[in-house]
Amino acid sequence: MKTTEFRSWMETLNRISRGQRDLLRDQLQGREMGDKGAELIEQSLAAEPVCPHCAGIELHRWGTSCGLQRYRCCSCRRTLNALTDTPLARLRHKDKWLNYEQAMVQGVSLRQAATGCGISKNTSFKWRHRFLCAPYSGPRISDSELRW
Repeated sequence: MKTTEFRSWMETLNRISRGQRDLLRDQLQGREMGDKGAELIEQSLAAEPVCPHCAGIELHRWGTSCGLQRYRCCSCRRTLNALTDTPLARLRHKDKWLNYEQAMVQGVSLRQAATGCGISKNTSFKWRHRFLCAPYSGPRISDSELRW
């Protein structure tokens, strides 16, 4: 965007209504959450990537797709990303995953989570099952540490 276009765009922000400002803020924060989500996903593969197809360890960067770094295996010549062979593979709207995860932690219903994240109830149902199938990578908690 050119400097003059950006300045005129910034000047128009002073003329928009409060509701429009709130909507713009929500959209920009959603984009930021999507970027954080992509970073977290990329960190899961960054340690020592292995091809899930042939277990090859020699991978080369092979562009990006849907905001995620793609890799190509030198052995089987197939491409992969951090989500390949995981329950989260092929799910859309990665920018809304963190918001949906927060809704799950809060224990809201499927419909409330769908409305809050701006997705359909069918997508909400699919995501809940896929997220619950995803392996937990945090510290393990023993039964003795749990206090009911």
